[in-house]
Amino acid sequence: MTFSAAAAAATNVTFPSAGSYTLTLTVGDGTANATDTVTVVVSPAVYPASDVSNDQPDHGWTRAAAADVGLNDTALAEAETYALTGGGSGMIVRKGRLVRSWGNTEQRYDMKSTTKSMGGIALGLALGANALALTDLAQSRLPTVGNPTANQPTWLTQVTVQQLATHSAGFAKPGGYVDQLYQPGTTWSYSDAGLNWLAELLTTVLAQDLSAVLTTQVWTPLGLNSSAGGTQNTDGPPISDIHWRNNVLRPTSTSRELASGIYSNANAMARVGLLFLRKGVWGETRILPESFVTTASTPPAANATMQNPDAANFPSATTNYGMLWWTNAGGLLANVPRDTFWAWGLGDSLIVVIPSLDIVAVRAGPQAAAGSSPGARVWNDDDWNGDYNVLAPFLQPIVRAATP
Repeated sequence: MTFSAAAAAATNVTFPSAGSYTLTLTVGDGTANATDTVTVVVSPAVYPASDVSNDQPDHGWTRAAAADVGLNDTALAEAETYALTGGGSGMIVRKGRLVRSWGNTEQRYDMKSTTKSMGGIALGLALGANALALTDLAQSRLPTVGNPTANQPTWLTQVTVQQLATHSAGFAKPGGYVDQLYQPGTTWSYSDAGLNWLAELLTTVLAQDLSAVLTTQVWTPLGLNSSAGGTQNTDGPPISDIHWRNNVLRPTSTSRELASGIYSNANAMARVGLLFLRKGVWGETRILPESFVTTASTPPAANATMQNPDAANFPSATTNYGMLWWTNAGGLLANVPRDTFWAWGLGDSLIVVIPSLDIVAVRAGPQAAAGSSPGARVWNDDDWNGDYNVLAPFLQPIVRAATP
């Protein structure tokens, strides 16, 4: 076992596995000493059962009353009410148990940029297989990376794998074949193109379609059905929990688009969140390296001093965006733990992980009609930016629900 601070009066203990443990406390004032012991029984972690046939009650999840896992149901209802202002469905999970759900949790929705986090699991698989390193130059893995008409061709030789995954490679925003606007490593600038280049690089490194990689190594072990391919049809009953559509921005590319393109239901989203909450472990199997989960949920120190030319839309992104996941590391969201991190896409599709509270919360819904935005950023907007304020009415009640 490990202690967060072994000599502190109050400390956290992490146990390596289920079992019975005896902890001994020794105190002294220089003259007298005393000891006391306590036995801690650690139960096995709870995971949902496989539901590839989509016929299990609650899709294989074990349902628990909010009070039974230490949550206040009234506060959770407040979060649900806010989520439903944009329609859709969602789930709240604590200690591996389903506490609250709303809407049709089987219905798939367009994940938009939440694809970056879900599809980006392929990067974790590649790192776990020692197929590449974050410090690798992208050209060493994909010689064709970038645009041949780039205004500064020498910049392409400087791009690293990590920069592609952290919006710091300098590419323009659109996800097609666009120029670099900034020298790599100097500027944080949200870029779908950078993520799509990462997808092409990973496809080359793994020598396989990323959708097939994730189906075999992730979705199936998580107990998900990913049998559907091609374009998404949201009418009628879903035929799978999660799948990756055909390319739109790079139709001639032989790799998937990582900037967007995954369609998923709340059940699949919650399982992905639980995988990250459990630091890459599912049941008795390690799927992702723990180091990848830590890196994904930690803003890179190198990004802190970068320029942020669109700070109005992405406030404090240089100190709050991790690698393919958003974080609250800088405390931008008041009354939300700083270890909280989340996947986030247009329409406010969300996979929220709060390790210190053992909570996963997900939400997805139909895309708002183009032109329906009132001008200011609102929940389930037809436009999107990285303004954390829109998340507060959803996340703060969930956190408050877990606070005695």
